[in-house]
Amino acid sequence: MTFNVLEFCRQKNLPIVFSSSREVYGDVHRFAEEEASEASADFAYTESTYSASKIAGEALIYSYARCYGLRYLVFRFSNVYGRYDNDLARMVRVLPLFIHTMLRDEPVTVFGQEKTLDFTYVDDCIEGITRGIEALAEGRVVNETINLAYGQGNSLVHAAELIAAELGVEPKIALAPSLLGEVTHYVADLSKARQLLDYEPSVPLEDGISRAVAWFKEHRAAHPEEDGPLPPDALFPQDAEIGWKPSSARVGS
Repeated sequence: MTFNVLEFCRQKNLPIVFSSSREVYGDVHRFAEEEASEASADFAYTESTYSASKIAGEALIYSYARCYGLRYLVFRFSNVYGRYDNDLARMVRVLPLFIHTMLRDEPVTVFGQEKTLDFTYVDDCIEGITRGIEALAEGRVVNETINLAYGQGNSLVHAAELIAAELGVEPKIALAPSLLGEVTHYVADLSKARQLLDYEPSVPLEDGISRAVAWFKEHRAAHPEEDGPLPPDALFPQDAEIGWKPSSARVGS
């Protein structure tokens, strides 16, 4: 699909905005004491099929820019959550999975007790994208790769506890080792986003969880048919049996 879109943009002389991921950085233990900047990604090394797909997409875009003069912006998102993030039958994402499971008074599993991730509320993400599109259209910012996140690390355990508090339930948290290929530490360097787009996220995890839970409860009240157990293959695809991070059901991202 990325190739088809790039070909269309090349033929029509259109710019492209590509949604990439912080997973292109891999399991960045080397950033334990610092934030991950855009130049830190090592495209020669990938730990999961999902990160490989994003690396491949970015590589195609950069090659089209060199060969055909394609104008682009690449955004590397990090754990975007919030409204409309509820289609668990299609893609299992960790925060709506926790909300769904806790609403059913069932235990949640955290893969990686010390895992630290940079959660981005959807409104902050959209604000950054909008600023980027406007800057690209005006020619102010062209051919840049930019992190879009909140810029603060939080553990999955803390996120689960915040969700439980918003739901008014006692959290039942089971701990398990991180799956092979999962990112266990990531905090974004937002210097470029601030410099180029005047981007400043405003929704910390505590506020974002409150908004996300409120929306999820409202949506579930309107769609009670979605309140049921998820199919086992949605939670644990075949590659989870050998400890690999699932390629489609991103339970840890």
